[in-house]
Amino acid sequence: MKHRLLTGVATAALCIVANAQISPESYNAAHSDSCWHFTLEYDTPKLPSREGMLVITHICTPDTCVSSATRHIQGKRYNKRYTRRYGTSPELQKSGKQSCTLTVPENAVYDTVYAVTYCEYSDLDGTEFLCDTMAIILPQAPPLSCHRVREEESYADVLSEEYPYIKNIRYYTPLDKHNASAAIPTPHIVRYTTNSDKLNSTYLENAMNIEDMMSLIDEVLADSSTTLESVQIVGYTSPDGSEKESKGLGRSRAVAMREHIKKHHHLPDSIFEVADGGQNWNMVYENIMEIDPENGEMLVEELRSEPDMYNRERILKQFGNGELYTTLLEKHFPAHRIACCTGIYYSNSADSTAMALNEIIDELANNPSPDYRRLMQELELYKDDPRVINLEGVIEYRRHHRHAAEQAFIKAAQMGDDQAAINLQIVENNKK
Repeated sequence: MKHRLLTGVATAALCIVANAQISPESYNAAHSDSCWHFTLEYDTPKLPSREGMLVITHICTPDTCVSSATRHIQGKRYNKRYTRRYGTSPELQKSGKQSCTLTVPENAVYDTVYAVTYCEYSDLDGTEFLCDTMAIILPQAPPLSCHRVREEESYADVLSEEYPYIKNIRYYTPLDKHNASAAIPTPHIVRYTTNSDKLNSTYLENAMNIEDMMSLIDEVLADSSTTLESVQIVGYTSPDGSEKESKGLGRSRAVAMREHIKKHHHLPDSIFEVADGGQNWNMVYENIMEIDPENGEMLVEELRSEPDMYNRERILKQFGNGELYTTLLEKHFPAHRIACCTGIYYSNSADSTAMALNEIIDELANNPSPDYRRLMQELELYKDDPRVINLEGVIEYRRHHRHAAEQAFIKAAQMGDDQAAINLQIVENNKK
């Protein structure tokens, strides 16, 4: 019986010590002006009158403690003992839900800080020292991968959005027999008469189309940040008998168009690629679907499955008692005798600002302790660029200089930087 009693007392004592450990259950991090406010919530146990507990709460970084603690104590006798020993009387608290709020300057904290609760639990047998830690993740701007700087758009980049055949050199594909015959003709085409490769600027809409094409090449050449790399020209013939026998006619038409461009722009031969597209059956298929949408799909499938050009023409002539072929011959095949510019390729000059900013972003992403002051000094070299101002805001945000970050994001967003506008919204959300 006595043994059971001792065991029970020992178990109870262990339970009291275990319960005396103060572990934060939740936290709230709020920011105002240039300070952070951390509110921690936890439970304190009910202790016998002969026992007491001192609770000290810190906010710490990985390097050091950055906030003096709030202290509170349980047990009146322990409070008297503490007052006699240290000369101060902490706040006396009862058991149950407790909270404390600590205020810390924003430039004193990291991306992650730690709430540390330190306890002294005392009874008649002595004092137990207990400690617990909770990580507090501070709200951040988007990951640095989202901030990688895009090179500034050249005027050729803008043109490429409207004209798909104006392309950055990274999308370059050399002309060959396959892609020349499968290319989609551009609106700026030169039309030729039957079996002719003479470029007549007064024929049909040639004058307007040539002028439009020349102006596009002019605009690419006029952009000092852009270099014209290649102009691809493909010539085509119509799939009727008279032009079918004229081998090389498509290439001759492409060469005639090239020589016309060279006269006006004085470009070297090395810029140009010319190819014979032959009969462009993709255009034929489009014409068929336009003339006979109901039955044309079946015919197009049959023609696509026939690899021999002569057999395709035979199938086409026999379809519908020849009426479809007659319509093609009279109304559509003349539009197949063309040359067109299927690709204007350009390259942009290296954006030195973007390259420098991305190097800084890589350092921020890969270095756990970057030299923020040095990086900010490097950014001074590119002061008027909104991408730079946004990155300054990112660095200030990572240093927890919230007001400076917000001002940078506002300025960059007003200058048209989309990422800065996103960051500014994040700052507003974090305030709430």
